[in-house]
Amino acid sequence: MDLKRLRYFCKVIEHGSISQAARMLNMAQPPLSKRIRELENELDVILFERNGSRIIPTQAGYHLYRRACEILRQVESAALETRQINNRNGKVLRIGLSHLFQRWFQPLLLALHRAHPTFELNISVLDSSHLEEKLNEGQLDVALIQKPYSSEGYDIVAFEPVKLVAVISKKLLSTPPEGALPFLELANFPLILLHRARDTGTYEILLELFRNAGVMPNIIMHITQPGAILDWLEAGFEAATLLPASEVDPGQLTHCHVIDIFPAPQIFFPAMVKMTVTPYIPELMEIISKGNPFPNVESSPLQ
Repeated sequence: MDLKRLRYFCKVIEHGSISQAARMLNMAQPPLSKRIRELENELDVILFERNGSRIIPTQAGYHLYRRACEILRQVESAALETRQINNRNGKVLRIGLSHLFQRWFQPLLLALHRAHPTFELNISVLDSSHLEEKLNEGQLDVALIQKPYSSEGYDIVAFEPVKLVAVISKKLLSTPPEGALPFLELANFPLILLHRARDTGTYEILLELFRNAGVMPNIIMHITQPGAILDWLEAGFEAATLLPASEVDPGQLTHCHVIDIFPAPQIFFPAMVKMTVTPYIPELMEIISKGNPFPNVESSPLQ
C-alpha cells in the first residue's frame, strides 16, 4: 500500500470529512477523493459509508485506520531517529494539541519555540479523546487538551476555564441583542455542537444543562472541530453553535454574530496533561509557570 494514500485516508478519518481533510492537506477535494477510491479498489473493500456530504468509516475502515496509524508512526519514528542521529544536539518534543484549544495554546507553543529554537516540535493536532489515547500508548510527551474527567494515571496542569460564547448565523438573527443572550434561548435555534470522537465531553454537559432546565435543544449536527463549525456557518449554514471564546475571532466572521451567554456555564477547561510515568518537560514548565497569557519570550534559551 502507498504510504501517501494511507496518510490521506487517516486525515479523512481524523477530520471527519474529505473537504476538511483536503483543506488541512492544502489540496483540492477531487484528487483526495480519487486517492481514497484507489485505496478502496486496491484493498477491494468499502472503507466509508457515504451519505451525501457525510462519510462514516466502516468497520473495515476503522480497522485500517488503527493499523495505518501504527505503520505511519513507525515510519515517522524512523525518520525522527535518523534526524536525531544527524543532529545529536537537537531535542524532539512530541506534543499533542486539541482542535478545541488550537488558538488558546498558540502563545505557549510560540514561546517554547522562541525560547528554544533548536528544539524540534512534533505536534499532533487531533481530537482530545484521540490525544488521550496517544498519551496512554506512549506516543506523546505531553498533550494540550480539554481537562480529562478522570485523572487516574495522569499528571494535570489545569488552566483557567475559557468563556463560552454563542455564534449565530445572521440569517437566523439579523440584529444581535444589546446584552448577553439567555442560555436557554439557544434551544430555539438549530444547533451545531462540538462532539468528542469518543467518551463523554462538552456535548453531553451542554445537553444535560438544557434537559435539567426542561428544554430539549434542536441539535442538527455534531462536529469535532470549532474551525469546521465556523466554516459551515460562514458558508451560509443557518444554525448556531456554542464554542470556547478563544477559538472565535469576531473580526474574521462576516455572516455570524458572536454573542455572550448568561448564565455562561463553565465547560471548557484547557489543561496540560502527561502520563504520571513520563517526566515533565522543564522548558515547557518554566514558561507555564510565568502564567497565561504566556510570555513573548525572546529567542535566547531560558536560564
